Amino acid sequence: MRFRGIAFKLFAITSAVLIGLLTLLMLSQLLFFEKYYLYKKESEIRNEWIELRDRFVREKENPNTIPLYFLGFEDRFGAMTAIGTFQDGQLHLTLSQGSGDGNRTIVRTLRVEPGGAPQLAPLMPFLDFDRDKLLLGIRDWASDEEALRAVMEEGRAVIRTFDVPLPGLETATHMLVIAPAETETGDTALLFAVTSLQPVGDAVMVLGDIYFVMYGAAIAIVLLLAFVYSGMLTKPLRALNRVALRMAKLDFSERSRLARKDELGNLSETLNFLADNLQRAMEELTRTNAQLQADIEREKRLEQLRKEFVAGVSHELKTPISLISGYAEALQDNLGDEARKAHYVEVIMDEAAQMEKLVLDMLDLSQLEAGQYTVEPVPFDIAETAREAAQKLAPYYDGKLLEIEGAAADVRADPFRIRQVLTNLLSNAIRHTPDGGAFGVRIDRPAPGTVRVVVWNDGEPIPEAELEHIWTHFYRVEKSRHRGHGGSGIGLAIVRQILRLHGSAFGARNLEGGVEFYFELEEAS
Repeated sequence: MRFRGIAFKLFAITSAVLIGLLTLLMLSQLLFFEKYYLYKKESEIRNEWIELRDRFVREKENPNTIPLYFLGFEDRFGAMTAIGTFQDGQLHLTLSQGSGDGNRTIVRTLRVEPGGAPQLAPLMPFLDFDRDKLLLGIRDWASDEEALRAVMEEGRAVIRTFDVPLPGLETATHMLVIAPAETETGDTALLFAVTSLQPVGDAVMVLGDIYFVMYGAAIAIVLLLAFVYSGMLTKPLRALNRVALRMAKLDFSERSRLARKDELGNLSETLNFLADNLQRAMEELTRTNAQLQADIEREKRLEQLRKEFVAGVSHELKTPISLISGYAEALQDNLGDEARKAHYVEVIMDEAAQMEKLVLDMLDLSQLEAGQYTVEPVPFDIAETAREAAQKLAPYYDGKLLEIEGAAADVRADPFRIRQVLTNLLSNAIRHTPDGGAFGVRIDRPAPGTVRVVVWNDGEPIPEAELEHIWTHFYRVEKSRHRGHGGSGIGLAIVRQILRLHGSAFGARNLEGGVEFYFELEEAS
């Protein structure tokens, strides 16, 4: 067992915890057993003596005779009982039969000095040890003014502990309980019971000797069990560790033979599965790129956006310029008949219009990004604006179904810019809606004071990885930039800038069989 191994650590921790618990248990019993026993015995004696006092009063017993039911108390606690009555200023004691001579009366004087506390007359030697310890207890009680007042004036039961001298220099601790009781004649009788506490101390001493022997045996057993337990628990872990070390050295021939139906068994199966697939995983890992630092990645992304912007502008302008140049040369060379020449002119004008729109969009986007535009919000009906924008695009969605949902809703925004937003979103929806498919506008109120406008279309969804990039200028999901497959890549960038000027929430998400773009505006009050 290596000192740094998990088996030794588990053995050491388990042993330390169990030995600590045993030590704590032994010390607590040695330190508190006697106190707890005394507390328990005192409570039992007090409660039972009070019950006997209540029965004594209830059955109107003769105070000069010890009732027979006191004997059960004496047998249980090894006690001696007595009843004291006052006659002509003297305390008369009737001792229990356990004193050895039957019920006997011992007369002791309890004097009451004027203005002072009652005191018992000096004790005379007695041959009977039980009577001696009883009178010693009474004398101890009578010397305590507070305890005397509690019994004589307040009528409460009191328990006292006192030492009785033994032959030699030893003493024995005893307990005296005094309970006042009213007799049939209305006088006050005192019920005494005295018992020895010496067996408790003897038992504690014997227990201390036994505990040390048991403590040594328990430590030996704990160390043995902890050693066996730690070995059993860590054996499968050591086996799995051997397999893992072989795998760390790229040796995948070793397999775990651990067959268990628990977490360790699952770990064994996982290691075997990992060994089977690690070679393929390593081949895949060799084709991955190392992660770049955050600042390098940011610079690379900015550089890529700049290149895409330049490429986008160049490509978008190159195609119409080439067409215009080619058809202009054909007109210059007087090629074709009049109908063909008219077609040449129509193509030139159409490409020129597209170039003009592209340049205007680029100028518009640059001014929006530079913060040169400010919006002028006024109340207007967004539903009516959506219908007008869709109507202007009617020639472009022949064969596609338009749906506009939602009642009239007045919003507070810049109507010109919001119409531009709707036109761009609808143009984008029309372009990506397949023939026979549907697109449309939906207007609802997600919360009080807010109007949401949703432009949706049937068709292919946008790849999830592309959703966050579609608002970037000249960014197109279709990377080939074929003129028939998409726009210039500026429209959504303009939409983003306009909606940001309005402080609107906006976004795009895929639907089952389509895509939707949405933005929110403040409802006009």
